Amino acid sequence: MKRIYRIASLASLLVASLALDGCSQTVGDVTSLAAIKTDPSLPRIQGVKTVVDRTSVGFEWQPVTDKRVEGIDVYRALVTGSTEEKYLKIATIPNRYATHFVDTTIRPATTYDYTFKTFGVLFGSAPGQIVRVKTAPPLPAVNLVKAYQPDAGVVKLLWTPHRDPRIVEYLVERRLPGQKWKYLATVKGRLNPEYIDMSPAKGYTYDYRVTARSADKIQTLPSRPLSVTIR
Repeated sequence: MKRIYRIASLASLLVASLALDGCSQTVGDVTSLAAIKTDPSLPRIQGVKTVVDRTSVGFEWQPVTDKRVEGIDVYRALVTGSTEEKYLKIATIPNRYATHFVDTTIRPATTYDYTFKTFGVLFGSAPGQIVRVKTAPPLPAVNLVKAYQPDAGVVKLLWTPHRDPRIVEYLVERRLPGQKWKYLATVKGRLNPEYIDMSPAKGYTYDYRVTARSADKIQTLPSRPLSVTIR
């Protein structure tokens, strides 16, 4: 996986949908904070600013001027309430001039701690500032109003259009009770409130649910399921 960055203002990160262009960042090996020898004289990353979304967080820090520094490693820990958090390296920025990083691999309504380490040819700095972020909750679920049979072998779903203007489509899923949900169709357009299933098998009972999705692929919680027995 690659992440992209550029030197820009922190506010522009979200305007650009948290996708920054320029030199590439690479995901490093999954290593702990103690996996590289420490040189305490190397500069530490401090004064980190953040912009937090549901599934992304953007970081900004002051430029590193020490010419011994080759780049910056990014570490993240999931905050679970335990007394000892496990930090893992999630990315390497191979350029000391970089001042931004965006993590797009996180979950809504979750708390994470981050820290950054500069590194030279042989050694790394001590961990920098610990930055705690809590991502926003998921978008509210779709209101699936009705699932019924207008005719034999046909199921029609009706829902209330999602009120969030960022929504651009709906994902429709179906399952047999007790089994896994299976993707059925994508309905384009926030104001489009229906789907017609022409493929149910006679004599079976199906559960249906609908999930809304924004243009940047952020999904809402799924709707409550509704069941239909096919006649």
